[in-house]
Amino acid sequence: MGMFKDLKKLSDQGKEMSKKSGKPTSMMGMLKDTPNQISQATAAVDDAMALQEDMQAQQALLQTGTLAAGTIKTFQDTGALVNFNPQVVIELDVEAEGQDPYTVQTTTTVPQTMLAQLQPGNKLALRVDPSNNQSIAIDWARFGQV
Repeated sequence: MGMFKDLKKLSDQGKEMSKKSGKPTSMMGMLKDTPNQISQATAAVDDAMALQEDMQAQQALLQTGTLAAGTIKTFQDTGALVNFNPQVVIELDVEAEGQDPYTVQTTTTVPQTMLAQLQPGNKLALRVDPSNNQSIAIDWARFGQV
């Protein structure tokens, strides 16, 4: 009789896990959930492609953008990691040649070695898109050269 009690206990645990996760654990349930799983996988791929495009745009801006300096006003960790680097939202006061100072907010990843530099009042080297001054890239390689 002990074996049947153990099987019943395992079955009950599986049902409880299914309820908590909100996903089916039976074979038929998983087969029925396949379209949902495909949709989630497609969304993940779309997110990864958008992230890749953003990274390429940032790299291009670092090559072609106008030199500028930004003073950190605020920053907030998003809780996300990109290639093991934390993603943050930074608000900066931007000073670019030929433009009045302005404020911009951007979401970016911060190299682990630069985390300690994220302090209000610290200056960052920037590159600004000449056609859209709200589009900036932080030039971490030039930190301290502002």
